Order: sequence, then structure tokens, then C-alpha cells
Amino acid sequence: MKLLTGMTIAVIGGDHRAVYVAEELLSQGAMVRLVGLENLADSGVQTVDDVAAGVQGADAVIFPLPGVSDDGEIETPGEPLSLREEDLTSLPVGTPVFTGFARKRVSDIAGRLGLKLVEVAKRDDFAILNSIPSAEGAIQMAMEHLATTIHSSSTFILGFGRVGSTLARALIGMGAKVTIVARDAAQRARALEMGCRALDFGQLPSSIGEADLVFNTVPALVLNARMLKCTRTDVVIIDVASKPGGTDFETAARLQRLALLAPSLPGRVAPKTAGRILGRVIADLLVQEKGLNLAVMS
Repeated sequence: MKLLTGMTIAVIGGDHRAVYVAEELLSQGAMVRLVGLENLADSGVQTVDDVAAGVQGADAVIFPLPGVSDDGEIETPGEPLSLREEDLTSLPVGTPVFTGFARKRVSDIAGRLGLKLVEVAKRDDFAILNSIPSAEGAIQMAMEHLATTIHSSSTFILGFGRVGSTLARALIGMGAKVTIVARDAAQRARALEMGCRALDFGQLPSSIGEADLVFNTVPALVLNARMLKCTRTDVVIIDVASKPGGTDFETAARLQRLALLAPSLPGRVAPKTAGRILGRVIADLLVQEKGLNLAVMS
């Protein structure tokens, strides 16, 4: 049974993940319009180059995971799209609008128009599944820049949320000596249970000099100038936190430390998997909402 039959969904901008989001929604019976992605579109998907035309008659709208910038810019593989409030005025009150992170502009517009804004990146079901391509991509980057193997390396993971815990499991399986740095005592206890060493951030300055490899998942400045001065000259730092990351990249360059910001890794290293994860989560949410609406109507 195709549970989204009869629904029209507009996918606005994004990268190659958007194509696989569209495929997943099509497989559930929805009609899908891609906006600003004409060169990536596959058969069965309508394409338009204008946001207002794309959302006309839509039952749901999907913006890219990075969201809409505060100046209204929406990323695409080519020229970015621009979002104006009048582009969304045709949508009925209560229309679901999905985005990864809701910045001020899209939040304000949704509030004024009475649209239902859903921040997918904050949902555990999505974030846990999306941590898999994030972790694999971060490890791939590390392997490209390390002069040694991951096996037997001293690897620090800053933060032990969804991405941090997935990273830890993968790195343990590869034979790394993993140190977890986390503020939360329960997270440190879980790290110990998994066979990692666990530290709080107060212990990091005296310990980070051991690290061959550091993965940062904390979206705050944790690798500041003071901390970077404690690292080895040959350390490799992979920062997977959302922009602008948690590393002082200017100081890292001055100290000649290799520090790489790695945003949107799932879309870069595994767009098919990442797109299908997002498509399935959104499809589930739409089915739930459709069910609730049917229940109210009956």
C-alpha cells in the first residue's frame, strides 16, 4: 500500500540527497516537485525553477538539511535559490514544512503564515540513522590524512552524542585506542562500558597531547587556542560539528595543525543512503499526520 498517494510534496534546493528523498517519496505514492535541481532530476519527478511555483498546491515542503540562511538563501548544486515570504503564501495554514535546522528567517515566515515547521535534525530517529554516514565520512577523511593506521592510534572524540557514539563503535572495531571527552557523567559511564577511556573537558588540556587523531562533534568552541597549543604538531583534527564547528581554525593554521571542517558529510560521501534516510523519516511523519487528520475527520 502506497501511504502517500494523493499528496504533492515540494523539495526545495539541496544537494544530491534531494534526488533520493524524492525517490523515496515517489515510492510511497506521492507526486514530487524538485525546485532548483533540474539537472539532478530523474523520471517521474516534476521540476521547476521557481519556489512559488514549486509550492503551489503542495501538501508539504522540504528545505535542505542546512536550512535557509538568514538572508533567505537556499543552497543548490548551481546558483542558490532565494526565499521570499510571498513564495509561501499559497500554502494553507498548518502545512508541514521540513528543514534540518530552522534559522530565524524561515521560523519567522512559518510563524506569520501559520505553517507547521519541523526540524528533522533534532529528531532522534533521523539523527541516529544519519550518524552512520557522518561517522563513515569522518573516518574516511581521517584515513586520507593520517600518516599512520587507525588501528592502534590514540583517537579522541569530543562529545558523545549520536555521532560521537557511532564514531566510537566504528573506531573500536578498527582497533583504535579511543578516548571519549564528555561533560555528562552518564555519557562517560557509557563510554567506559564500551571499552573506551572517558574524560571530562577539564582533563582535556593535560591529555590531548597524546592524540594522533581528534574528532570534534561539539557545536561550540572547544578546540580553542589554548587547547590547540597542547596538541602534537602532527595531530589530525576532523571537526564534524555544524558550521562554524568547534575549532579555532585560524589558530590551528598558525600553529600548523591540520584541522578540517567537515560539514554535511552524509551528502558528500553517501548521498543515496543519506537521502533515503531523510525520505523515510519524512514519509513516516507525513503518514502519522495523515492518520491523525483522517481520525479527526472520521
